[in-house]
Amino acid sequence: MAPSGHLRADAERNVRAIIDAAIVLLATEPDASMERVATAAGVGRATVYRHFASREQLVRAIIDRALQDARDAVLSSRPDEGDPLDALTRAIDSIMRVADRYRLVMAISPHDTELRRRVEEVAVPLIQIIERGQRDGVVRSDLPSRWCSAALGALLQAVTVAIIEGSVAESDAVPLVVTTLVDGLRSPAAA
Repeated sequence: MAPSGHLRADAERNVRAIIDAAIVLLATEPDASMERVATAAGVGRATVYRHFASREQLVRAIIDRALQDARDAVLSSRPDEGDPLDALTRAIDSIMRVADRYRLVMAISPHDTELRRRVEEVAVPLIQIIERGQRDGVVRSDLPSRWCSAALGALLQAVTVAIIEGSVAESDAVPLVVTTLVDGLRSPAAA
């Protein structure tokens, strides 16, 4: 028997397959049943329910993966290197590549303190880029860095919705977010 807290290798594969299938399926069919998720994952319905007792638990697992992937994407974008505005553009590009996989994830409940804490972890390197830009004089210093990061989050969410609705092409998403954010953050002295 596997140690407590650790899934057997086949159970881990099943969980990954279920989450991967749900990410794709629920992005195009938000109301898809758990049975449809099971079929898409290539497992039985009982297997899905063994790992995720409810749809809410499955969606939470998707959100958890989305936050981890977003954090990893931002950290891999080299947020400490180069011009702060270039670093911010790289971070936005990295987040958008991850966001495309998680179209289901639109908002996190303000009552979910654990997921809110995870969102804050994703925001830390973005806040650090903004603060570096403020110190370097290329980002406005009259705006709180946390506010700037929150504005970026809102823009990312808005552009993701626009992509889903078809009013923005995926190839236009990063430039649109960067232009909207950066032109609003740019220090008048740097213009």
